[in-house]
This record gives sequence, structure tokens and C-alpha cells, in this order.
Amino acid sequence: MVDYLNDIYSDDHEAAYDILLLLGTIKGSCSPAKQHLFIERLIACMDSNIPFHLRHAALRAAHSAREEIASIDTIDDARLREMVLTNLSPAIMSVVCLHPSPMPANDGSDRFFDYHRDLCYLEIIFALARNSIWHPHLSQDRHIDRCISMIPKYCNSEYYSQHAFYIAGILLQIAPEQSSDTSLDSVTEQQWWDTHDLELLVFVERTKKYMQIASISDLQNLIGKVDDVLDNMEPEMELNMQDLEEEGAVTIAVKKLRNTARNMLESLVNNC
Repeated sequence: MVDYLNDIYSDDHEAAYDILLLLGTIKGSCSPAKQHLFIERLIACMDSNIPFHLRHAALRAAHSAREEIASIDTIDDARLREMVLTNLSPAIMSVVCLHPSPMPANDGSDRFFDYHRDLCYLEIIFALARNSIWHPHLSQDRHIDRCISMIPKYCNSEYYSQHAFYIAGILLQIAPEQSSDTSLDSVTEQQWWDTHDLELLVFVERTKKYMQIASISDLQNLIGKVDDVLDNMEPEMELNMQDLEEEGAVTIAVKKLRNTARNMLESLVNNC
């Protein structure tokens, strides 16, 4: 499929789109021998002259191969390493930041914010950020700026999303090494709290989902940990939170988690 994509991507966009969609569903999109060609064509399909739907399909294919791409420094092919580190990051940015204005394109086809595309993008950048070799590239290519621009959109108290989890994770992994990056100076204390606020809510919901398989000792340990979190969190929130409603949203969610765990523990003990 990679060879066929190479033959037709510039002339037959619809066929290239179908191939990229298929590659995007396959974990480990190609053999090591074809990896160089595959990534070259991914980058080519992200070019600004390519139709938006094909660029987005290329982004999804990169998402499928994100773990391999993130560990590109472990391969022996120095030429491939250099090509990926130099060219892939700006190509990814061009897909999600095509328009400098937050207004959508005239046909509404390529918006500055797009829920599913942005989640795909954040999961890719989160994977890359776990490897420090990518940090200077992500900073230089303005991925930090892009993540910061997403905070008002995806990190607020009205709803929580996975986006907030990944935004917080990306910034926390990159920020220590890129402390000289002025992009991080634009993040206000409130915005930092907003990202952690939403990250915590996602964690709470996921914990409640998988709590059904917990043992008595697991639940006892969880309740103790949550008690510690609440003891440490409430004074900190009083210092940092300006909006009491936001404070309530977090503490209520965590207390509900504790109550759910206590009820489940009581049920397990009574049934013993």
C-alpha cells in the first residue's frame, strides 16, 4: 500500500485518502523497509496545497504510528531520524494551524478548532513529548503555543474532555526543559489550574469506571489516597482559585469518587 500511495498521492487524492484511512486503522502502518517512504509521503500529504480531508487522513495515519515515530531516535537509519525530526513536526503543525485566524474557512471545512482532529493531534504530541529528543522540535515548531491556544477552548469548568488531560501532560513534560521558552510565560496561573482541574476530572471519571474490579484492599487504599488528596487540595485551591464554582466542581467530583469507593467497600465487606 505504501508503494501505491507513493505512485498516486499527487495525482489521485481520493485514492490516496482511502489508503491513508486504511493505514490509519493499522497499528504499525508499514514494514521497517518502507518506513522512510511512508513518513515521507505522510509529510507530503500534509502539505498546505493538499485538500484538507487528505491532510487530516495523513494526521490520523501519523496518529496510528505515533509510538514508532516517538521512538525514532532508537533506529539505526540516521537519514530517516534526521528527516523525521526535522520535517514531521512542522508538517503536523500545518494540519492543525492552517489558518492564522480563529475564524473557520469560508466553506467551514478546515476550522481553527475541531474536536476530533485536535484530540488526534494532542495524542500524537503527547506521545512525542514523552521522548525528550522531540522537545526542542516541539518548542521550535510552536506546538507549545498551539497547546496554550487550546486551553480556553478545551479546559474550562463547563465540561471536561480528554483534551485537557493531554494538554496538561504535554506542557508538564516539555515545560521543565524549555523553561526559557517565552511561550510558557503567556500561560496564566488560572490557565495552569484549568488544565489540572480538567485533568483531575477525567482521572476521577476513569477511576469510577474501572472501580468495579477493585478488591477490598484496593478500595481501602484508594479511599486513603483520596482523603490525602482532599486534605492537600482544598487549602491549595483556596489560594489559587478565583471562582468558587470551579473549586466546587473539583472537590465535589473527588468527594463523589470517595463516596462511591466507600459504598462499594461497605458492600464488599457485608457480602464477605
